Amino acid sequence: MPLGPFALISVFYLIIGARVVYQLIRNFRVTFDTNFTPQDRHLVDQAAFFVLIPISVALHELGHAVAIWLFGGQVLGWGFFGFAGYVEFDPREFTNAQQVIIASAGTMVNIVLAAIAVGLVFLRKPPMRAAINELLIQFTWISLLNALVLYPLLDFASGINGDWMQMYDFSVPVLSAIILVGHVAVLGLLAYAWKNPGIRARIAKLTAEAPPARRAGGGRQMPLSEATATERTLHEAASRVSSGWPVPVEAALQRGQSGSALILTWGDPGFRRSVIASAPEAGGVDLSGVLRVAALPPEQRPLGRDPAPLDAERLTLMLRLAMETVNGWTPRVNGAGAPLANAPQRQRES
Repeated sequence: MPLGPFALISVFYLIIGARVVYQLIRNFRVTFDTNFTPQDRHLVDQAAFFVLIPISVALHELGHAVAIWLFGGQVLGWGFFGFAGYVEFDPREFTNAQQVIIASAGTMVNIVLAAIAVGLVFLRKPPMRAAINELLIQFTWISLLNALVLYPLLDFASGINGDWMQMYDFSVPVLSAIILVGHVAVLGLLAYAWKNPGIRARIAKLTAEAPPARRAGGGRQMPLSEATATERTLHEAASRVSSGWPVPVEAALQRGQSGSALILTWGDPGFRRSVIASAPEAGGVDLSGVLRVAALPPEQRPLGRDPAPLDAERLTLMLRLAMETVNGWTPRVNGAGAPLANAPQRQRES
């Protein structure tokens, strides 16, 4: 069952993906370390498509083959082109119901793989690194949308008599109806997850996407399109440092008359720790730490000032050191934390 243009498209994708694989190999340690940067995220998102999707396609076709073998049939031919594939068999060896099940076996593999990926992201304790979570979440979205939306549309539009035309030929009405209900249910779950604020916030936290910035004195979310260059730098540093912290970190931006400030907060409800990075319009960054213990007034201590121009990489290192300092504080202990020191910047190969 040659796939014609689909095979050519797959080969084209493989050529493009070769560069992604090359970059991923050269920058593997940097990409999957605890400092998950926007550049890392871009490469990981590409890897989800160019690396994991071909693997899932191979397993999809294997699902068809296993179903054929379980029903006592033979695989007469197969093909794998990275992003497309096929398995050939003699339909005369099987009943209509068995043919529908064989056709659905590949998609069931896709759904099971997506369920495993989501389970690893949401249920693993402690959570995996942000880069791994991002990889699995992106794979889940791409794989399911490809298997449940794009593939059915291409199947019916092109007339190649692929999986979905066989599943929905209603030669066995009960089976086709069950598949239809399951198809709609999974798409409904995807739509619910996409629109649900709680799920999206959980994914953002697990993949180290900084929460939306907020204006000082109010709770309305401030889109990044409204943020100043300073606030964008603060936001980027917050995303980087939060991804490598062992517990969830809440980030908020406040804008005042004299400048903007980033507040990073973590800890239990009864004992909260914060680092505040204030960026006045005059330049530089003022750092301070805050301890909040239930039933006691907040205790704020200065950490120091960096007069250098605001830079996301430098600020990320300073925030990390500040958070480590504040994390070692105990309530009502005099003296500020240890001074911040410069740390070597990590390098990414292009």
